[in-house]
Amino acid sequence: MHSQIEIRETVPGTVFLLRRTVRTDRIGEDIRRALGEMYTKVKAAGLHPVSPPSVTYLDHVVAGEPLAVDAGVAVAPGTGHAEIGDGARIVGRHARPAARIVHHGDYAGIGVAYQELEEWTARHGYRPAGPPTETYLVGPDVAADPAGYRTEICLPVIPSIGLTVRLDEGVAAAARRTREVLAHHGFSITFEMDMRAMLRERVGVDLEEYLVFGVCAPDLALRTLDTDRQAGLLLPCTVVVREAGDGSVVEALDPAVLVRATGLPGLEPVASDLRKRLDDALASIRGETE
Repeated sequence: MHSQIEIRETVPGTVFLLRRTVRTDRIGEDIRRALGEMYTKVKAAGLHPVSPPSVTYLDHVVAGEPLAVDAGVAVAPGTGHAEIGDGARIVGRHARPAARIVHHGDYAGIGVAYQELEEWTARHGYRPAGPPTETYLVGPDVAADPAGYRTEICLPVIPSIGLTVRLDEGVAAAARRTREVLAHHGFSITFEMDMRAMLRERVGVDLEEYLVFGVCAPDLALRTLDTDRQAGLLLPCTVVVREAGDGSVVEALDPAVLVRATGLPGLEPVASDLRKRLDDALASIRGETE
């Protein structure tokens, strides 16, 4: 069970951090060891914890690969009288917006909370702006029954410049579906660019699968030009289909971003209509691939 997801400012303050590497196949054991070592160093340095412990996951979790983490705890400012030790540091943490969810129960099911948080973030117009942090509000030291554990997950976010759909299928299938759905919703594809192939040929860099589409709704393009002839520089709209983990992502540039950049209020009704049409198209892409 999880709490409702919300955007909340992280709590500013002074934080003790201990950088460690953990094994993904023994992550629970290694996290417990890192937190124990952190508290030992905090006590030895004469610092006073003022929050529950936390762990920030600095790398993506890949089975069999080591994972860098920061074990941390907020400490009272102005305390401490000794060296903090190897791999440790004290930092000032500023408030920043984060998507927040609280997982109820043992840690075996926490992956579902991460998935819900990721999907909610994209659906509500945000994108990650840093690594996620777990804070152990209620853990084994307080609750004997794992059902009583409470783990807060915070993901720093910033507003997204695009509308995003995540799919379980590969890029080729996602691109085929995207072409069909865009056509159904009245869009013409003015060009396609294989970014991976272009970069490999021109600069010798091997990118993940990454396709860029130029997309135009002729009726909305005409309204755009009737509003301001120079607004043709904003055309066409960009849609990207790219590889993401075991699946793919379909993203469309949010028309409101371009309108804000131009400062032309006359384009706002056109951008609103385009946004609605793109939302409908992306919803169809999501629904038809489930």
